[in-house]
Amino acid sequence: MVTMPDDVIKTFENPDCDKQKALTWVSTVTEDGDPHLAPVCFVKAIGNDKLLIGVSFISKTASNIKNGSRVAVRNAVYPNGYMIKGSGEVMDSGKYFDDFKERINKRFGGKIKPKAALLVSVEEIYHLKPAEGKKRIA
Repeated sequence: MVTMPDDVIKTFENPDCDKQKALTWVSTVTEDGDPHLAPVCFVKAIGNDKLLIGVSFISKTASNIKNGSRVAVRNAVYPNGYMIKGSGEVMDSGKYFDDFKERINKRFGGKIKPKAALLVSVEEIYHLKPAEGKKRIA
């Protein structure tokens, strides 16, 4: 795992799904190699080397991760943005799931049912600002 710099954490951090913040996208692949991309908004840094994502509608993403897919997570507010690559773990119980269950219920008043929490272990970080040269920062 690698350490996320503070500006990377700040870019992704959206634990209560604030609609004024950038939408985050999670990318996986199916067992057949087909790409899959899903938007998420409940994102919380866990320390400086993991992202926790609340899962309500991304059942295909969760299935892909359970089947061994690596994960890419990206967001941007032009012209800056970051992409994180790593491995994911889907949790439908425990402290991480309970944390997001409470946040999702608070935000949507029980209208949306949390399904799981996705814990992404950060292995690579890329800066997406348009520029020549190396994009990988960690």
